[in-house]
Amino acid sequence: MTNVNWKDELSQAITEVPELYRILELPTTDWNNLSVLREYPLFVPRSFVGKMVKGHSTDPLLLQVLPREEEQIIVSGFSCDPLHELSDHSSCCVLKKYAGRVLLLVSNSCGIHCRFCFRRFFRKSDYFNKNCSNNFETLLKPIHSDNTIEEVILSGGDPLLLDDSELEQLFYYIVKISHVKRIRIHSRLPVVLPNRLTPELIKILSFPFPVYLVLHINHPNELSHDFWERREMLRVPVVLSQTVLLRGVNDHFDVLYELFDRLVNHRIIPYYLHQLDRVHGAAHFEVPQDNGSCLVEQLRNRLPGYAVPRYVREIPGMLSKQEIK
Repeated sequence: MTNVNWKDELSQAITEVPELYRILELPTTDWNNLSVLREYPLFVPRSFVGKMVKGHSTDPLLLQVLPREEEQIIVSGFSCDPLHELSDHSSCCVLKKYAGRVLLLVSNSCGIHCRFCFRRFFRKSDYFNKNCSNNFETLLKPIHSDNTIEEVILSGGDPLLLDDSELEQLFYYIVKISHVKRIRIHSRLPVVLPNRLTPELIKILSFPFPVYLVLHINHPNELSHDFWERREMLRVPVVLSQTVLLRGVNDHFDVLYELFDRLVNHRIIPYYLHQLDRVHGAAHFEVPQDNGSCLVEQLRNRLPGYAVPRYVREIPGMLSKQEIK
């Protein structure tokens, strides 16, 4: 188990496509005119690149982070705000989309830039930057004033980009709200940077309060030995996973079967398999829903029920994610 500081790893992340190609021993290309690099830059930690197969231009981990010309194509039905989160809410840091729950967007950054991220345009939103801060007492005021909220979901960006001290302070303020019964954290960071699971963070996540950790994992190759070692140190009672169905990455039975089988063997319950949110620039990742339904049916025939995630899509304005049959 490595003990490299996770912040040092982030500071040394790869941000230039030629460097990424050099490390992976792939032929270089002229990327200077690719506008998507200005809109949504490459950002991938070196440890994640280390899981990719050198010389393999269609490596499933590489495809998730590599800027591509297809991102510049305008496709009908795809937009910069596919879930209407920027347009439908007075504060895009506190999103109340579902009964009894609220999303708290505590970070505007991620530890990796996934090219299919449905919030990839949030990072340049002046509205987001103007309304969000780490003044947690102010940020939590809408939750204090709404006693129907029983669960606070920390999201972003990635909430685990907060310092351990900031996260501990945020937990402290949340648990003081009498009507809040649970905290849920959605994060990709422990998979991308296992070193983020510091002893201090593990202690915070073991807080004497119901805490649910949901990890974003798309492919079994993302699951390193270092991750498994640190997962075994976690004392969070419930760890779940969510996966985005992605063309060319995981839209095959064998890949999904291996992923979900390995997760449940390490006490991580597959929670959601998401149909792609139709964000501008990600159309080349979309898998037809009929294909996804067939894959889920195959999984049901091979895995126990608790190992098969719900296949869902999110429709703006609906009070819950919609299950796809």
